[in-house]
Parts: sequence; structure tokens; C-alpha cells
Amino acid sequence: MSVISFTPTLLPISNKLKLLLSQTLCVYLTQAMQLNQQSAERYTFNFRDTSYNAENGGFRPIEIAISQQSSGEWNIEYITEFAYFGNYYPELERSMDFDISNNCWFTSHSGWLSFKDHQQDAKELYQLWESNFLAYVDMEAYDKIEVNN
Repeated sequence: MSVISFTPTLLPISNKLKLLLSQTLCVYLTQAMQLNQQSAERYTFNFRDTSYNAENGGFRPIEIAISQQSSGEWNIEYITEFAYFGNYYPELERSMDFDISNNCWFTSHSGWLSFKDHQQDAKELYQLWESNFLAYVDMEAYDKIEVNN
């Protein structure tokens, strides 16, 4: 498996992000096969800057989930960015979420909104987020990238 096929979404997910997920999954599956592990129908990608913390900041953690359809194509279920919130006892919480499987999106400032009712805003925010995320990946800002099933 060298490149996987993704189903279309309401968000303008770039080929560059799809290729990143495809390549990362292929590396994971190659390693899993060497360990005689079974493949799965759902995977979660975690991109981490291990130096990120509440005091100094850094690159926020990102989680992306995909699942395979019976046709063999993959759905991107959600893309979530986490950040620290709180003054005295900050906690890592969801700051932005593109819940593609439920056609809605979340920001810590506005809460949950539907893609249908706020499609242009969702697309613009997504494109800005994705552009930044891919630039951080290119900068090797995430020193821990994991795939779990």
C-alpha cells in the first residue's frame, strides 16, 4: 500500500494532507506487519511537540482519525487541535475540532457550529489551520508522531 484513497468531504482537505496521512499510515502498517499485528479499519494519528506545555507554549497537539469503508476508501472522521486552558491549573482541552463525520466544527470561542449553516467560515478556518499544520510538519515541529488503532 503506497497511497490510500479518501472519500470527499465538505472541507477542502488538500492532497498534501491526504498524502501525509497515507505515508504515515503506510510506515505504521509496514512496522505492524513485521510484528505480525493485524490491520484495522480505524486509525488515530497523533502529532505531538513533546516540549509543548502551559507555561511556554509550543506547537499544539493534533489528533486525526480515519476509518475505512467497505469500498476500501478512507473517511477522515475528525481533526482535533488541543491547547491548554485555565490559569491556576491549566488543562489540555479541545481548542478546535473539525468533526467531519458529523458535519460540524468547534472552536473554543464559538462552540459547535454546523458545516451546513457556516460553510464558508468553516472552509476558511480549516484552510488556515491546515496551511499552518502542514508548515509545522515541514518544519519538523512535531517530534512524536504516532498511529494507533
